[in-house]
Amino acid sequence: MNWLLFYLLAALHPIAFLLIGFKSKTWRQRLLLWVLLPIPAVLYCWDYYAIKNEHALMCAAEGGLKVLIQPEKTDRVRFVGDSYGELEAQATLETYYPRMQYVETMTDAADGISGKRFPYYVAYSAIPNPKAGQPMDKAPWTERKLIYTITRIESPDPTIFEISVHESPIPHGTRTETRLSKAGAVHAKYTRLVHWWTGIQYPDALPTWRCPDMSGPDPIGLPYDSLTKLILK
Repeated sequence: MNWLLFYLLAALHPIAFLLIGFKSKTWRQRLLLWVLLPIPAVLYCWDYYAIKNEHALMCAAEGGLKVLIQPEKTDRVRFVGDSYGELEAQATLETYYPRMQYVETMTDAADGISGKRFPYYVAYSAIPNPKAGQPMDKAPWTERKLIYTITRIESPDPTIFEISVHESPIPHGTRTETRLSKAGAVHAKYTRLVHWWTGIQYPDALPTWRCPDMSGPDPIGLPYDSLTKLILK
């Protein structure tokens, strides 16, 4: 239902209440109509509260960081899929170096003959930049803390921890799991849940519930950041 129509109908309820009071000839009739008046609205909005309650229950059971198998400490990680790339690799090294020494991500290149693109992994490593903080005459305008080296990987090491994103539909919403795994075993996961109610539709949104709290300084990076911290020495 359009949000303007929804609020218009809600605003008519007090008017209908008064009209029933003035027009009804007996108190019995008034009380009966007053009891019946909110029933259509209650029935229409019932799933709003049902979805909200389901969201709260699922968040308590699944939301946020869950450690399934305590991972051993390491200084390297692989980001799987196209959700992560150069920016995430460099940001991870920038934040956690020297405890994090080695970050793998996927990229792709075009075949020189067919023009088709094929994926492969590259590894980012870093050393301290002796000029860190000094001004530059181009972006990013100051020298970075680290100097990065990028190496192509022909055969990915199966013993490296991997971080990957898996999204699946749930009734009235979506579940997004960011998983920390190694050799096919999931050691930890960070679950984000989103539910929405379609009973009222704003021009660009729906009534929506999210967990965990996504209002932090880096809500997109929070899941992989939380998982990365689990494996740092």
